[in-house]
Amino acid sequence: MGSAYDLDKIEYNPRCRDVKEAVIILSYIGIFFSSLTLIFGIYKMLLKKGRLSFLTRIILFIFFSEILNMVSRCLQFLKYAFEDTRGKKDKNDVETPRGIICQIQIVFSIISDFCSLLGTLLLSIRCVEVIKSKKRIFDRKKVRVLSFCFIILFASIMALLFLFIDRYLTKDYWSIKFDIRDRCSYWCWLEHDTSRYCYILYVIILIVNIVYACKSNYYLQKGYKKLLEQSVVLIENNDSPGNENNNSEVEEKRYISFDDRRRVDEIRMMRIKCIIYPIITIIIWSLSSLYRFIDDFIMRDVDVYHTFEESWNGEEEYWKNKEGLRIFQEVNLILHTILSAFRGVLYGFSFMMFEEKVFGNFFRNYIYKCCYKEEEFEDLEETDTGNSRTSDRGILTPFSSGRVSHEGDQYIRQTSTGEYVKNNEMNSSDYHYND
Repeated sequence: MGSAYDLDKIEYNPRCRDVKEAVIILSYIGIFFSSLTLIFGIYKMLLKKGRLSFLTRIILFIFFSEILNMVSRCLQFLKYAFEDTRGKKDKNDVETPRGIICQIQIVFSIISDFCSLLGTLLLSIRCVEVIKSKKRIFDRKKVRVLSFCFIILFASIMALLFLFIDRYLTKDYWSIKFDIRDRCSYWCWLEHDTSRYCYILYVIILIVNIVYACKSNYYLQKGYKKLLEQSVVLIENNDSPGNENNNSEVEEKRYISFDDRRRVDEIRMMRIKCIIYPIITIIIWSLSSLYRFIDDFIMRDVDVYHTFEESWNGEEEYWKNKEGLRIFQEVNLILHTILSAFRGVLYGFSFMMFEEKVFGNFFRNYIYKCCYKEEEFEDLEETDTGNSRTSDRGILTPFSSGRVSHEGDQYIRQTSTGEYVKNNEMNSSDYHYND
């Protein structure tokens, strides 16, 4: 048995004894708010009427994978229902209840990591496919289901593989037995060599994520500009001042119809949606990888003791004349704890900003104004007599509302949905998520 607020024997852990209490508090707060935010996001997406788009299903998949990460963290509480075996001199080849829970934590964490990374990659690939490809393989339901099954299967296989390698490499070491893996981080993770190879694989997937995120943004920007070009119309003006012979003159006005304005709004929203989740993933995993590589490099020479006595004495001796490095390691641990515990909040908050109407217009317009150039258009209006025409110059906001078409329908270029899909190669089912 033990206390969930575990500061027992912290004096024997110089690598984290000054920050262990902060790590516990941050972990508890992060677990609570991340779980709450993710569950809220899942609830709102599932509550939405109509068929869910594939992009929304991918985001749901990412949220569920992050929930699994929170479950891994919550298993920490279960450990304290069992005997504290950390002080026993058995090596890592002995299975204990706490050691088994630790291994389950590791497996769940790795599955969650791979699912979040590969899910984000799938989202970026889908965005590129929707805007660019004429033949979209993910339009087929069977392919969509298989893509999710493949990610889950791959993540599970890799998690079990890394765990078995870890068990093999650490079976003769006391200093890195599963019972004491959480003595600083408050959750279990792989030993240092296995962790390094796991994160190398994460970084490879992250690099591919970056490539596809850039590609999706490029193609969406290209499609957006193409749609804007289609909004330009030529208007015959017979009422030009000084036109004595009443000859027709051609005047170019930038005008956009209500249907086109709606589609411009949708592709703008898709640009944000297809970039915000990859950006969050890139930030989270870039910083996490940086921490892990530094930690594995520093701690690899510390966790190499075979016996109880060697470990307690050797670790204290290792840090004795390395005060600066020890403080640096503690700061890294705090930052990593914040990032790991609150990453569910980051994913969930992105949903609130760009999916949920409660926050929607404020954040969407604010982010869009910061990141993209606003376009100006002329809204044309003809009087009942048809003898006069007025024009009001206005800025097309990212999420404008209201019908724009006035009298004088002969000047409105109505683009059909079929023509729009044909010209822009967009699948409308993937961005009508706010209806």
